[in-house]
Order: sequence, then C-alpha cells, then structure tokens
Amino acid sequence: MTYIEVVHQNLHLQGFAKGGNFMYWSFTDTLVKTTLAGTVKCQCEMRDGHLGDCDYYDGKIYASMLGKPAPGRPWNDWSSFYVYVFDADDLHLLKKIRLEICEQYWEQRGTEDDTRGFNGVDGVTVAPDPVTGEPKLFVACALDTDERFTDQIFLQFTLDGAYETEYRIPTGNTVFGIQNLDYDRENREFWFSTYEPERDFQPKETLYCVSGDLTKVLRKYVYSSPYGIECLGNEGFLASVQFG
Repeated sequence: MTYIEVVHQNLHLQGFAKGGNFMYWSFTDTLVKTTLAGTVKCQCEMRDGHLGDCDYYDGKIYASMLGKPAPGRPWNDWSSFYVYVFDADDLHLLKKIRLEICEQYWEQRGTEDDTRGFNGVDGVTVAPDPVTGEPKLFVACALDTDERFTDQIFLQFTLDGAYETEYRIPTGNTVFGIQNLDYDRENREFWFSTYEPERDFQPKETLYCVSGDLTKVLRKYVYSSPYGIECLGNEGFLASVQFG
C-alpha cells in the first residue's frame, strides 16, 4: 500500500483530487498542491469560509465553499454557498460560482416545504450529464440529522454555474450528508463517502457506488473515508486516512 502524507496544516482534510502528476488537497482554510510524493508546490489560504471537497478537471480545481457565519452566529449558520474555481497551475482564484438554488433550500429549512434537510454543500465533481454526456458540475448537499431526510441530494450545474436539475438517492440519513464525491470515468459510476453513523436510524454503510444516471445505489460498503476519495478507474482508489 502506498501513502501520501501532507502535514503542517491548520485544520483537517476535507477532500482531495489528482490531476496529472499532482495532488490537490482541501484543508478547510487552505488549498494545497503537491507532487504525488507529497512535496508541497504551492498553497493558498481561504479566510472567507469553509472549503469543502475538491475536484480536478481540465486544468482547474473546483471546490465547494460555505460562507463564514456572521459574528455571534453558530459556526454552521452559513452566510453563502459557492463553488470556487482555481487555476490548477498556481492555485489563483479564477471565479466564484454562486449557488443560488442552495440559498432557496436554506430558506426552506424548518418549514412545511422542507423535504431535503439542507445543511450546506460539500462533495463536488465534474462528470458527464446522464442524458447528453456533456461535462457538468455536480454538487452534493449536506443534510440535517433527522430520520425524515433519507435522500442524498445531488445538484447538477453547467460548468459556468447555471442550475439544471436535482437528483435524489435514497440511502437513509447520514451525518452531514455526503462528504466526498467523485466520478469513475472508466466504469461510469459515481462514488461518495459519508461520516460514520451517530444515531440508530442512520445506516452503517459509509461508502456508496451509484449508477452513472444517478438513479440507484449499485453497491455500498462499511469503509470509512470521509476526508477524501479519488477514483482511479480499474487501478483502484485513493482513500483518506486521518491522523491526529
């Protein structure tokens, strides 16, 4: 087994991605680029919120971002929902994609119309549209802990950030929903990881394989990798291990 170790970061790992001969790591308030051996090439700091999962596509890094709460508010009372797009070469910020549909979901929390239990955004990947095959941006929603909210919510956007559609995958309620999301291009499957269960009504499985059309769960595993997973096709996976 091969290990890649990245140390001396302020906060814990949220997700990672492989692009060519480099790795990209999200550590909540930093985005880090390393060699495949873990040597840091460059990094940038994020002071305006909570960086989540990230994905590499076409020379760019896409990463979910939860806006920092207003002063005096709880840590997870997010002020905004974005996907940040970075240049994979030097990690300078190219654009901020505002997820307006997520603002609507946030406003619905606790109302009679709330069927999602939306808690934020985390998992992100670029993958083919299930119908057209065009590259799209997929963002996984975080969930409130409640046995009413049994579906994982996937949102599909254009690469420019125009909202297109929502998918729901019935898995049962998981702690903060999906943490990491990736697409296996060789086998045309989505993979996502979750935290381990904290309540009796939450499933024991924490790693899921979903059909490329996002209609059904194909396989699920009791395998913990909530800090990052990367599909390498038939070569296997890179999976997170948390120390400290």
